[in-house]
Amino acid sequence: MTCDEVLRVIDAYLDGELSVAATLEAHEHFATCETCGRILESEAALHGLVAQAARAEEVPVGLRGRILARIDTGELTGNRRLRRQVARFGLAPALVAVAVFGWLAIERMAPPPLAPLAAELTSKHLLYGEGHGVGLELVTPEAAKMGGWFEGRLGFPVRLPSVAQRSERLVGGRISSVADVPAAYALYDRSGHPISLFVTRRVPFARRGWTERHVDGAEIYIASLRGVTLVWWEDKEAGRLYAAASAGDPDALVEFALLCIHGPHET
Repeated sequence: MTCDEVLRVIDAYLDGELSVAATLEAHEHFATCETCGRILESEAALHGLVAQAARAEEVPVGLRGRILARIDTGELTGNRRLRRQVARFGLAPALVAVAVFGWLAIERMAPPPLAPLAAELTSKHLLYGEGHGVGLELVTPEAAKMGGWFEGRLGFPVRLPSVAQRSERLVGGRISSVADVPAAYALYDRSGHPISLFVTRRVPFARRGWTERHVDGAEIYIASLRGVTLVWWEDKEAGRLYAAASAGDPDALVEFALLCIHGPHET
């Protein structure tokens, strides 16, 4: 992407609305262009304030019906420009309306074609872990608190590894998705290298394009894309798929995956 192209999609990049391929291209440009990188930092800070303001406001009763009616009449247009204006003038209640409108609009859209798992995990690791991204929804080093937060939003338990006495440190998490299925996303730090951990329901045909390995009695699948090592495995009893991603030491990522598999875990 050129500077002009990447700046035209900077909002979509931060909102996670770009395709997997476009996200990877944009991240590559931001990593090599100092000018665009500074603009991204500024826009990412604005997005963080927008998200914080939206979470602080309670959606008024009846707002959903009014927004649906306005969508049907075509009254709501240019929602991205409106959101940015609202954020800059600090109008949090109006911001909530825009956010809910976006969610309702997405509900009415057909899902995009399923992207290869490796490319999707890589793009989201670069966006949330290595990039300037939209940030975490909960910042906490407590795995038990993080797991409870995930369960309350996803409806299933998320077992996170205990990293006490280890090099990894839990930073926080957010709700994401894998293959259009809601997923828990937890961010860890290991000596300055981010590690992304995804937990979701099992994804069909996920083995395609991956190298199978058996390590310490565990069956894991490994791939590498754009300098990011990826590892995934299944908890067949619980019907869960776990995936980890990092641009750091591949052996350290496998070690982290084995910790997730064998425990100990926080409860």
